[in-house]
Formats: sequence, C-alpha cells, structure tokens
Amino acid sequence: MNNQIEPLSHFQVVAIHRDTGVPQFASVTAPSQADADDFVGDVQPEWIIIREAEASECDHCGEIFPTKELNPCAVEPDFLFCDDCADKLRG
Repeated sequence: MNNQIEPLSHFQVVAIHRDTGVPQFASVTAPSQADADDFVGDVQPEWIIIREAEASECDHCGEIFPTKELNPCAVEPDFLFCDDCADKLRG
C-alpha cells in the first residue's frame, strides 16, 4: 500500500467566462497545473479554461515540437526555434 501524498503547490488558472467573455482568474492549491485546471473546469463549468500549449511550431521550419524542446530567440523571445534551426541561424 502506497501512502505517499503528492506535494501541493499554488497554481494560477486563467479562463474566459463562456457567456460574458470576461477573463477569470483563480489561485488553486493542487499537485499539478493540469489538476488545478481540471478542478476549476469541474467546479466552474461556465468558464473556458485557457491551458498552456504542450506543442508549438518552430518559427523557422514550421515543424511541431514539444514546447519545452524549443529555444527562444535571443532578440525576440516570442519566436521559438528547434535545435536544428537554432544551430543554422547561429551561423
């Protein structure tokens, strides 16, 4: 029998109210961001939960990669590049 409890942290949940379009925010204590998002979605069904993207497109080659594997541009951090493209662009 496993009696270990996952550690809890505070997470910010961002949503849009389904009827009014007004941004909604909640601070939730949960084991993970996904659990916090799911909890708020369950207790506030009129909210559309905004989740962090798990996959993104390389802004150079257009291929899809896990977001955590992409490198932000040093000049414009909103641009993301895969390792191959980042190496090519560096010279």
